[in-house]
Amino acid sequence: MVEKNISNQNLRKIAIVSGKGGIGKTTLAINLGYLFNKKFNQDTVLVDGNLTTPHISTNLGMYNYNSTLNHILKDKAKPEEAVFEHPLGIKVLPASLETEDLKNVDIMRLPSKLNELKSNVLIDSAPGLGREGVAAISSADDILFVTQPFSNAVIDIYRAKKVAEKLNKNILGIVVNAKKDLKHELTNNEIEQLTEVPVIITIPYDVEIEKSLTAKLPLEAFNSRTKTNKNLNSLASKITGFELEEKGFFNKLKNFFRR
Repeated sequence: MVEKNISNQNLRKIAIVSGKGGIGKTTLAINLGYLFNKKFNQDTVLVDGNLTTPHISTNLGMYNYNSTLNHILKDKAKPEEAVFEHPLGIKVLPASLETEDLKNVDIMRLPSKLNELKSNVLIDSAPGLGREGVAAISSADDILFVTQPFSNAVIDIYRAKKVAEKLNKNILGIVVNAKKDLKHELTNNEIEQLTEVPVIITIPYDVEIEKSLTAKLPLEAFNSRTKTNKNLNSLASKITGFELEEKGFFNKLKNFFRR
């Protein structure tokens, strides 16, 4: 339950961006999309901005829909007509799984089309800085970078940051994902030095994430007790500006003695 609002909230568009694939960007987007809607009461549409290799809907077990982002970009559907609600309450604007639907799509129309949505928007960007990646950055107010603690992934964040800065986007920071605390991994300080972007949270490697992906569920719905899920909740809290009410007997006891 949301305890209090600690910042003024307006409709926002946030793009989750990585320099390369396989980082965990889509998994992060799904988990944040679920938390924004279900725990922080933020009406949010999760947009699959990766037209060439979409994964949002399949990772949630959603395969059949009549309208997609592809249809919106070709003026064959209105944005609100292509938003579908997952049984868990996540609102999804999927990209088409059919390669035929890639024909005559202008991804650079994405910013104007997403402006028609009367809700917060969370964009799962395509990796890299091709047209799809740049379109996602162009569509957003805020940019959240995600990387893993290795130089080949981190250096691409620096390039993406330069694009975001040229487009006058607000950079929220970096999420360091799947960290195992091994000696060969970059430290957060090293990542910040290489990218010139602050690390706002670290998500540890967790096999429960892999299990939740197999179950096609956000981690909060699959196993909410993990440290990884607590970190995801903390990240969602930072982004939305809302604090979660602490639960449990010991927290109630602690609050009692604070009186």
